[in-house]
Amino acid sequence: MKAQPGAVVQALYRRELLPWALSGFTLGMVEGATAAVLVKQGFAGLASRDVVNLAAAFVSGAPALSNMTSFVWANLAHGRERIRMLALLLALFGVLVGAIGLWPRASAGLAFTVVSVIAARVVWAGVLTARTAVWSANYPRQMLARITGGIVTVTALGMALAAAFAGVVLQTQPLLTRWLYALAGIAGLAAAWSYRRMRVRQAFRLRQAEHAEGASATLFSFAVMRRILREDPAYRRFMTALALYGAGNLMIAAQLVVMYSDELHLPAATQVALLTIVPLLCVPLFTPMWARMFDAGHVVEFRARQCWVLIAAMGVVIIAMFTGFTPLLWLAAMLFGIATAGANLGWNLGHNDFASLGKVQQYMGVNVTLTGMRGLIAPPAGVLVYSLLTRAQPGAGRYALLLPMAMTLAGAIGFKRMQLSRGNRSQ
Repeated sequence: MKAQPGAVVQALYRRELLPWALSGFTLGMVEGATAAVLVKQGFAGLASRDVVNLAAAFVSGAPALSNMTSFVWANLAHGRERIRMLALLLALFGVLVGAIGLWPRASAGLAFTVVSVIAARVVWAGVLTARTAVWSANYPRQMLARITGGIVTVTALGMALAAAFAGVVLQTQPLLTRWLYALAGIAGLAAAWSYRRMRVRQAFRLRQAEHAEGASATLFSFAVMRRILREDPAYRRFMTALALYGAGNLMIAAQLVVMYSDELHLPAATQVALLTIVPLLCVPLFTPMWARMFDAGHVVEFRARQCWVLIAAMGVVIIAMFTGFTPLLWLAAMLFGIATAGANLGWNLGHNDFASLGKVQQYMGVNVTLTGMRGLIAPPAGVLVYSLLTRAQPGAGRYALLLPMAMTLAGAIGFKRMQLSRGNRSQ
């Protein structure tokens, strides 16, 4: 019989919905694909195509790239009161996103915009790092995915709404995008104000557990990350498979921003719909399915199934690009969304199946730091491979899509091998 949340858990859950829905709207303006389309369309003709494409790649990878700062946030949060810290970070996030609209639409403004988007995502990385301990303390493991899945859903809806506004504005009144950033900034400040009402259940237990694990003496660093990966071979194998899977996902996202514009010449609103709105709308529809699967077993079992949906999405989009049959792009967008719904749960919660309570934040720090490394390398690398192939032979750039497909397939094989290994040990 499925466990039901108690009154306290339900009350805490309800308090989280409004701030994360509001911050989702703010986040939507600096989410990879939407922000990349805004950069690609907003600065076209103001710098060379290769420069704009590379800027779009960095913006596309900014959500992952910013996670390289997670060890700093883990150190700041460890042993400290989480709610006050999260409220401050949400307010700062809103200010940074709102300020993006102030930069001029000129070549110099392109650099400032890219830096501003990355800065905002750095702050959001702090939110993600600090938030994981709140969720682990407030919600029982057997219902963790179901409860946090609801929070992820309202965040996704806020992001989809922002993306829809961005697509319409780009298509009709591009000069109004600066006001859209201002609106997103206000939503971020409102989220921070609302989150102040949140509480952590038995917060003293969380602080005691962190101090018992040496939190006050051993700060998170690259050395600590290496030690965790060295001492926990199962988590090391999991992170290796996730590195390949995640790098492929980040790479193809950046490539599609460029190809939808330069190869298929799709309208800006259509690009935003395919890359952001449709996938995000699939998140609330399919998160409950993935949540039940996640709650039923170990994250390795979960990832070994979930990863194949992303491979199917990549296969469909590659067929569409090679055949020119663009209606397939809508099917691919749906599959990307279904895969994202599961990936969000696995990424936010998967480390809990490896870490003790006191080390939850350190394990999450390992996860997001490695994600940041992928974000630094994979999107620009994918766009550079596309540019090189296009220069060598017009029309050959689409073959660059085979690289992220191969990487993601390698990651899926890694998850499957871990699943089989776990099954053999249990026999």
